[in-house]
Formats: sequence, C-alpha cells, structure tokens
Amino acid sequence: MSIDVIDMYERMAQYGTAPTDGCALFGVGYEDALERLKRKYLEQQFKRGASAEKFVIGPFGSGKTHFLRHLMELSREMGCVTAEVVLNKDVDFTKSLVVYREVTREIRAPNLDGRGIQSLLVASLDCVRQQAAGNTPMADRLAEGWVAGLDKVDFELEAFGRVARQAFEAHLQEDEATFTAACRWLEGDVADRGLARELSLSPVGKSEENLHGRRCLLSLFQFVRHARFQGTVVTYDEAEQGLGVDRRRMDRILSMLQSNINAIADLKRGSALLVYAFTPDLVEQMERLAARQQRVADPGPDYGFFDGNTLAPRIDLTRRGDPGQELRAIGHRLVDLFDKQVGWDNGVERGRVLATVDELAERIALEDISSSSRRTMVKGTCALLVRLYDEGTLDTTSMPKRVEEDEV
Repeated sequence: MSIDVIDMYERMAQYGTAPTDGCALFGVGYEDALERLKRKYLEQQFKRGASAEKFVIGPFGSGKTHFLRHLMELSREMGCVTAEVVLNKDVDFTKSLVVYREVTREIRAPNLDGRGIQSLLVASLDCVRQQAAGNTPMADRLAEGWVAGLDKVDFELEAFGRVARQAFEAHLQEDEATFTAACRWLEGDVADRGLARELSLSPVGKSEENLHGRRCLLSLFQFVRHARFQGTVVTYDEAEQGLGVDRRRMDRILSMLQSNINAIADLKRGSALLVYAFTPDLVEQMERLAARQQRVADPGPDYGFFDGNTLAPRIDLTRRGDPGQELRAIGHRLVDLFDKQVGWDNGVERGRVLATVDELAERIALEDISSSSRRTMVKGTCALLVRLYDEGTLDTTSMPKRVEEDEV
C-alpha cells in the first residue's frame, strides 16, 4: 500500500481528521491499548473462533476515528478483513439489511486497497491457494475442493454458502455475468425477483429483511474465517450523526443494537470484533435499559480498560493525563514522519521545527481545554509542516482556530 504523505498532511491541515490509511504511522498515546486488543482479540479469541464487541467512547474531536482506523490497519497486518461503516443519516441503523449492505460495500481484505464483495471473494480464493505453499497443481485442487464444499458449511444463513459457491464456480469458469449476479445477492440485493430467479432463490420480503440482514452479516463473518483469514473487524463511526434521532426512533435503534450484540456474542466460528464509536451522551441513552447497561458498563471501579482490564467493554478516550505532554508527543510524531518520508530542503534545523511544535502544543493546551485539542494540534502541526515544505517558512501565525464542540 502506497501512501502519499504530502497529500495526507495537506488533508489533515485542512480538516484535522484521521486519514483513511496511515494512522498507524503517527499514532500517539494508545500503543499499549492497541497491543492489548491485538493479543486478546485478534490473536487469542480469533484463534478460537470467538467474537466480541467494544465501545470506543469520547466527545467530538477526541480521536475516536484515528483510534478505529489505527486498529483496522493493525488488523489487516494480522491477516484480518476489515470494514468501516460511517453511521451518517443515510444509514438507517434500524434496518439490518441496510447495515449489512454498508459492510459489504466497505469490506476490505488484507494487503488490498480494493473494497467490496467481489474483491473479497477473489482475495479469499488466493488465501486458500496460499495453503499449498507454491505448489500450483495442489493449489488448484485445494481451491476447487474448497469451493465445492461451500454449500455444505453450516452458515447462519443456509443460502449464503450456496450462492458463494455459485459465485466462485462462475469466477473459475470466467462466467462474469453469473459471478456478478451472485455478488449482487451477497452484497444484500435480495429483494430483486429477477436476480433471485437467476440464482434459483426466493426473493426476500420486507418483513424478512431484518432477520435476513442479521443472518447475512453473521454468515459473512463465518465465511471470512472459513476462507482462512484471521477474522473480521468492523468499526461503526460517527454515531453522533446517524443516531441523532428522536426518542422513539432511538429506542428502536438501541433495541436493534442490543440484538446485534447478543448475536455476535453467541456467534460460533465467526472470529469477529465489532467496535462502535460513541459519544458519552449516546452511552447514557444506552444505559436507560438494564439489559443494555450491562453490555456497555465496566465491571466496577478501577477495573476498566485503561486500568488494565482488556475485557472491559468500554475504551474511554477522554481519560487522559497531561494534555500538553500528549499534544507535544503528537506534534513530534508528525514531524518525525514528515522528516523521514518527505523532509524539507531549506536549511531549517530539525531542532527548531520541534521547538516550534512545542510552542504550538503549549498554546493549544492553554487556549483549548476541550477534547478537540488533539484535532487542533494535528491541524496546526500539519499546516506548519506543509508551509515549511512549500515556502520554507516556519511560524504558527496560520494555526487553525480551535475546533468548537458543535462543529459536528
């Protein structure tokens, strides 16, 4: 994967938001947390076929998106399939089939930039072939045998295996029309009568869509594991937008969320980790019902995630130490990466750049006591470095104004 560092820094200077790729290059402050998630879930639990969910909590600008994307990069390095679902107002979280379609649209295999079911299926076949360790005839036999047995796998949705087998057989026979049709169904296009008839299936009615969508998602997780990937990590971000609805609709969403969480907890042979990014006010709404409160609450005082209990459901990013020290660390990491990947050819010493970044961190720590100071620091440092690269000028006069909490 190639990352254009200049483009990444320019975008962060403008918006302050985490890049789609590259967060692992300059992540600061959560190295231990991510390493613990890697050991407990991506290695230990995924090896057993177990699944779980986590709730990353923090107000706007506290670094939730960066944390999620860093986790996904780490997951792909571990051989996991990932998907990032942005819960904006176009994604109706009360409809499982709609959420499933978003997951399949964003699903991404390790070592690939491409997204979507078609890309995943091709990568799955390659993953199976790799078990032959370079023996081409054996790889072909392995792939053919694996495809032939897909309809006998005990997926949560029985039709999932049958359609997956149709898709792979069509791909191997270079029948692109049938391959595309099968992929459309696997992507969640299950109500189209013509498509269903082409695949010898019955169309899914409106009343069945929620159950079908939930079972499809669970089957997708099982399929990923069956294809020899390590597991699946799905992140749900920007919930403050997609879940910012009236009380009645929120109750429906939270009920659906609880059903999904229960299903994941009971999933067998799935190896899935679902991570939700929530603002504190959404967590408060979830806790109105005792059954949901038990899912998101920490086990007890001083036994939360950052107290060392990796199994605690909450990862609260608002719990921070010295804000000035954290901001300086962010700035230094951004300088180090920029210097290593791009550099600046204008005679400005690195020590002077770091000193300027320290001044910027001190100013932000004093002027911005909100949780958005991390984002402000990223914007300011990136703007400083881009200007240094373009113009040879080193100053903080163009530092962006602090991000207001209502800029959602």
